[in-house]
Amino acid sequence: MRAQWFKTGFILAGIGSAIGLGNIWRFPYIVGENGGGTFLIPYFIAVLFLGIPVMLMEFATGRSFKGSVLTSLKRINSKVALIGLLPVAVVLFILSYYLVVTGWTFAYFLFSLFGNVNFETFTKTIYPLFFFFGAILLVAVIVKFGIKKGIERTCRFLLPLLLILILVLVVRAISLPGAREGIKFYLTPNLSVLSNPHIWLLACGQALFSLSAGFGILLTYGSYLSKKEGVPRSVFMIAGADTLIAILAGFIIFPIVFSFGFNPAAGPELAFVTLPEIFSVMWGGKFFGAVFFLLLFVAAITSAISMLEVGVTTLIDERKFSRTKATVLVSLVVVVVGIPSALSYAGFNLIVWGKSFLDFMDLIFGSLLIPVVAALLCIVITWFWKPKRLLKEINRNSEIRIPFIAVYLIKYIIPVVLLVVFILEVLRVSF
Repeated sequence: MRAQWFKTGFILAGIGSAIGLGNIWRFPYIVGENGGGTFLIPYFIAVLFLGIPVMLMEFATGRSFKGSVLTSLKRINSKVALIGLLPVAVVLFILSYYLVVTGWTFAYFLFSLFGNVNFETFTKTIYPLFFFFGAILLVAVIVKFGIKKGIERTCRFLLPLLLILILVLVVRAISLPGAREGIKFYLTPNLSVLSNPHIWLLACGQALFSLSAGFGILLTYGSYLSKKEGVPRSVFMIAGADTLIAILAGFIIFPIVFSFGFNPAAGPELAFVTLPEIFSVMWGGKFFGAVFFLLLFVAAITSAISMLEVGVTTLIDERKFSRTKATVLVSLVVVVVGIPSALSYAGFNLIVWGKSFLDFMDLIFGSLLIPVVAALLCIVITWFWKPKRLLKEINRNSEIRIPFIAVYLIKYIIPVVLLVVFILEVLRVSF
């Protein structure tokens, strides 16, 4: 018999999957690079009209067909079953380098407690490889214990901890001298920037990445959801919590950055280069630096377990493997694929297309393929499964009724938007 979530456990696991490095690391630096408060407008629109409909579709599909991505698509129509391999592969490739960055966050937590090390010095050593191994081992152990005893129990413990850590840092950040300028930059939109299509493309990609929507993770989690639970209410709670955490992350980053006169558009280096420099001179910086990187680590772990579960559920459903065997095999694949990313800054000159191997993986799997996978899932599910049945499953046992226009969005509009995002992103990278 297939395991099922407890009601609050499912919501917490869904929130844990959505809240990750995409909220606390990626979201603030994208905001900083794209006009501060201006980015919030297209982001909220993308969450509402792109992210939430895709989440509704994934949860309803998983709950209806009670299987992994591959199994669910096979049950919809055997002719499209193999398309289910693509999201599984993409998620595991993302996980392979995501766990490298997860290892960095824990290393920086230790550095904050016991001594400062700059990013270049750390990544040129063999230590990132060891922290990567530690991260995958921790995630594998959690997933091995299953839905209730592993993932659900972990999220029940880690999410309250994550909220406490965020609130501690928000209070500290907004109390700094000069914090008001950072808040002003964060919340004041420059409406003229909204005419730039690039900011809308980034918002669409960030919404999917942040919500874990469109690449099979939520479909996998939905397969363990009871028919008695309402999908829309769960989706709105998960999307709301995810967006709230992303917004709060901005209230941590920008007041700190402006208070110490650093550049808010520092990009991906913001967390691992800029903030450690600030923490090194801030009053109480050792403590608050440790809290910040522990926050990043906790957020990364809750997302990583959901990614590993995609591959594990696939082997359990398709090959009838035990959970232990499936977890070990998928983890070994992730380790083999992730080793080049872990070593890509360590002086081995692992360069592809002029980028380090980790950055190349993020470009291909974290940027280019996510909209493709999301578009394919939308097309396959809505064109091979009757839209009325999808809507009926979405609204089953729900006090919140989703109108048919949501299915119309998923079937016609969202795939076109996602393919446009992909094409323009390819053109941007190429030229």
